[in-house]
Amino acid sequence: MSAPELEWTPITVPEDDLDEPALTRIARYVATANRVTQHFWGDERGDTSVEEVIASLRLGEDAITRRWLVSAGGRDVGRGIASMGREEGTSVAYASAWVVPEERGQGIGRAMAERVEAEAARLGATTVQVWADHRIPADDDAAMSPRSGTGAIAADASARLLASMGYALEQVERVSELDVEAARPSLEAHRADALAHAGEAYEVRSWQGPTPPELQEGMAALYARMVTDAPSAGLETDEEQWDAARLQRVERQYEAAHQTPLQAVALHRESGVPVAFTVLLLPEPGRPAFQEETLVLTDHRGHRLGMLVKAENLLLLGRLHPDRTRIITWNAEENRPMLRVNEALGFRPVAAEGGWQRRLVTDRSPE
Repeated sequence: MSAPELEWTPITVPEDDLDEPALTRIARYVATANRVTQHFWGDERGDTSVEEVIASLRLGEDAITRRWLVSAGGRDVGRGIASMGREEGTSVAYASAWVVPEERGQGIGRAMAERVEAEAARLGATTVQVWADHRIPADDDAAMSPRSGTGAIAADASARLLASMGYALEQVERVSELDVEAARPSLEAHRADALAHAGEAYEVRSWQGPTPPELQEGMAALYARMVTDAPSAGLETDEEQWDAARLQRVERQYEAAHQTPLQAVALHRESGVPVAFTVLLLPEPGRPAFQEETLVLTDHRGHRLGMLVKAENLLLLGRLHPDRTRIITWNAEENRPMLRVNEALGFRPVAAEGGWQRRLVTDRSPE
């Protein structure tokens, strides 16, 4: 089936004040994206906001990102994204093509996926990666496993489309949700046990909002290690350059998006250097919190620092935001140490995310 003719409207913002046409386009883009996430989740847990998109457009300067609102016959049918880091030598781009539920089955998804892949190639990518939401396979589902052999997804329409386009499923991430109220009674015990295993070599700190100046360089180094130290299965990765200035840019973007970070770190007492960290990101009230980055440096694993920083941050959440009742997080299925921490805290699997990859036949140069 040939897809209907599609109109691609770039989503940008003026450098100064937002004019009404630009704001309306962004609002339509956000509404279209949220129709997709609400259909998948059955509620608003995956929603984004106009403020978040504007903040990313204005402050997300560490990547080149193209966004489009896609329409057909006067109807908004999808949204597309192609994004790639700005560091020299970067070769991996990320592509995304979402189609609203009522417009599926007409070839729109394939047409959009081909377009965003071509746009990623124009940015200079030689490898394109796609992260797609999938159900956890039930007993009667056809299932697909990644090349690593760890985890599985339901072989749904998006999986079949990506496979037919030459994408390989390289990694499965478990999407988990925490009932915060149910977890709270055991948090002090988890923290105390982790502190006992960490011993005198480590101390823990936590805070709300931007990173204190004296920790910014150390935290930036941890963010850089997220690429090299976190499990990536068969996915290609580009090294990222982080410093205090980049960390400050990210945290300014949080503020502009009305997102509040809660952060906890484990400090190595002898060196004073952060060696483990975790970040909870709180959108505006009414939406779940998101467990973002968590990392323990390779040389400091085996001391329960992952549990220490997570329990500490959840206790901070209870003190400052007792109304927050849900947290969503993502972990690679092969990352058993972190999954064990989450399972002990009470996170339960609710979905899966597939990391798909295609190496392009020919190199492209950025326009």
